[in-house]
Amino acid sequence: MQNCYRQISIIFFIFLLLVLIVFGYTPTNDGEGYLEYAHTCLTYGEPYPCTPTIQGEPFVWNIGQINLVILSLYLFNSIVPILILMCLLKACSAYLLARITQKLLNERIALIAILLYVCYPNNWGQSTTILSEIPSVTLLLWGIFLILHSSHYKQLFIAGFIMALSNWFRPLGVIFIGTFILYFLIFERQKWWRKTGSLLAGYLLFITVVGTSCWLRTGYFLYQSDTLWFNMVAATYETSVEPHYNAEMYPKGTLRYIEDREHKTAIECKDIWKQRSINWLKQHPFTYLKKVPGRLFYMYMNDMDNISAFLSDKSSAENNYITLPYRSLLKNLKHLTPIQWMGLYNMIFYWLLLLSTIFSFYFLRKEKNYKVLFLTLSILVGGSLALVLAVHGETRFKAPFMPFIIMTAAISIAQCYGKKPYQKKG
Repeated sequence: MQNCYRQISIIFFIFLLLVLIVFGYTPTNDGEGYLEYAHTCLTYGEPYPCTPTIQGEPFVWNIGQINLVILSLYLFNSIVPILILMCLLKACSAYLLARITQKLLNERIALIAILLYVCYPNNWGQSTTILSEIPSVTLLLWGIFLILHSSHYKQLFIAGFIMALSNWFRPLGVIFIGTFILYFLIFERQKWWRKTGSLLAGYLLFITVVGTSCWLRTGYFLYQSDTLWFNMVAATYETSVEPHYNAEMYPKGTLRYIEDREHKTAIECKDIWKQRSINWLKQHPFTYLKKVPGRLFYMYMNDMDNISAFLSDKSSAENNYITLPYRSLLKNLKHLTPIQWMGLYNMIFYWLLLLSTIFSFYFLRKEKNYKVLFLTLSILVGGSLALVLAVHGETRFKAPFMPFIIMTAAISIAQCYGKKPYQKKG
């Protein structure tokens, strides 16, 4: 069956390359920012972050992805190699999802999961961007596969290192590390200390090496993106749960406004925003917590950020998105554009995945498959809550959770065949 997974992944890779060739690169706001920082670092002659990208800047961004852009520009003077790499990594993520599902459940569910993954339209356009989600998610899946594949401590060490590398691209690895530490504690208590120690040792080694390297260059021990307090301080004055893309970034009279921000470093700004946010949170804890359900709903209300890859005109990054007339959808069906029809199809697909996932939790509980139930609930529910507690929930922020939604949804679909699709009980 592994050969089948490989064949599907190879076909998916070829398909993604065709999408890239036909529809081209998709500029995004974050991607344009990565390119700007990359050119600054190349001019300065150092990797990211370097002094010019810290001084006068509001935060340290996704370090791994920006350095990947720097490497591509340095070696090839082009981002095309990155886009090809994104296609390859996306195809690898499909294979890893199948192998993880095979380890946790069985081959039949794994086959359903990989087919759902490659047929899901929102997965088709992601590799036309230079955003950080693909490398981060693929590395996370690789680390998880290694954890499930063998209990050997050396392999757990490597898994921890890879998950820290994922964190370097986008800081979500800590959620998955925490999930597996709890998993070891609950289900493998006799080996908990050794497994946890091996996993954390690999994780901490990467942090130490990368952080020390940055400290020697800049004087700051930086090993991942640090946008938490930049985002958190916005919650002290924004009333909406939705992100405001075109709003004033530093409105006067708010806690985010710093008088001489341009003369401070990103780390100094972070410390100011951190102190202001903590003081505000102490006084208004319930005001902040009331936003969490709305943030969660907004993050999961749709999943079509990558459908914009199929727009005919993608010249302007800020216009590369699609919308649907949700409130008058039935009345406007005849007036939908082709890409809106694609978005509607993707939305129906997505909501069926969510519905199937909910049913799968019931089936897992019924069959007493507590190990898989714990992992899926911890990653999907626990991870999502942790994310929206920290930042506003953009719809694309759930990208690390989508493979697990698809894996869990595959259980319900397998159940439709009339046989028990479960391989293990725990």
